[in-house]
Amino acid sequence: MRITYVTEDTELWGGLGVVFQHLELLADAGYDAFLTTPASGPDWYPLKVPVHSIGCLEPSHIPPADILVATSWRTIKPVMASERGIPVHFCQGYEASLRELAPCRSFIDEAYSLKIPKLTVSRHLEAFLRERFNAETFYIGQMLNREIFHPRRNPLRRLLERRRRPSSILVVGPFEGSYKNIPVILEGIRLANKRLKRPLRLVRVSQFPLSDEEERIMKPDAYLLRVPFQKMGEIYRASDIFISLSTAEEGFGLPPLEAMACGIPTILSRIPSHLDFGHPQDYALFTGSSPEAVSEAILRMYEDTAERRRLSKRGLEVAESFTREALLSRLTSAFESIASRREGGLIT
Repeated sequence: MRITYVTEDTELWGGLGVVFQHLELLADAGYDAFLTTPASGPDWYPLKVPVHSIGCLEPSHIPPADILVATSWRTIKPVMASERGIPVHFCQGYEASLRELAPCRSFIDEAYSLKIPKLTVSRHLEAFLRERFNAETFYIGQMLNREIFHPRRNPLRRLLERRRRPSSILVVGPFEGSYKNIPVILEGIRLANKRLKRPLRLVRVSQFPLSDEEERIMKPDAYLLRVPFQKMGEIYRASDIFISLSTAEEGFGLPPLEAMACGIPTILSRIPSHLDFGHPQDYALFTGSSPEAVSEAILRMYEDTAERRRLSKRGLEVAESFTREALLSRLTSAFESIASRREGGLIT
């Protein structure tokens, strides 16, 4: 089966990293998988499948394939209009819920209303799409690359590090993305540091350069820009605490899970995507979305050695279920089901 994912570009975004992983999984399983995009190949991810660069995102430029996967609301219409294969929508989050895309809501809803099977990364997103758009959905979930996201290899060193007080705190994501809630996190860290004899070192990772607005709230001790995908595991493992305070608009929230897979205790917001990682929901220190709540969570994590060790162990257990095998099984099952029903004339 020939399968292509169609993207708007290949810029550094976590969602595109997921797309690239899908393509590589499919290729390893024997499918003819390739990327279609107006851009060139990514410079931040060592993509191991062919890249079909098209001049622009027009239906006539999209190559034929058995399955054409749209990866954003802007790619749905071109993919469907091309009539070059069975159209499928891979949804990692409802874009119209983002403040930055509010002016495009009517266009996004129009694209989402088109009758096209949807692959989803989370159960709550699947339920939303069914209720809001009466969509046909296939839950496929996520995976973690174990070659990148794993705890420190030396068990004794891991034990010693769990016992000592934290010295660094990691915050990943663009300050400019409202749904990441970075300003609140920074204010919370600043408040906590005022109460600590030795302030925690703040490490920030982002796709964009450090802005004056962010620096006015709190200047990071280290600001890592456009980190290659394969280097992120090292950054997680060098940290003591990870914080994500994403709002409910977050479709999945992969960085917290990556941190957990590296054995790092996490402080997370109580949103559907974070609460979907596993049951019972005791794998993170969940907190409110205010600087004061974040500050109290940091101080608790700093003081409670036993809790840090428990969260580290529990996080590893939860992360273990996000395997490449499970994702590949659900993904190929969805594609085979969609293709077989088209052949039988059951999809219009």
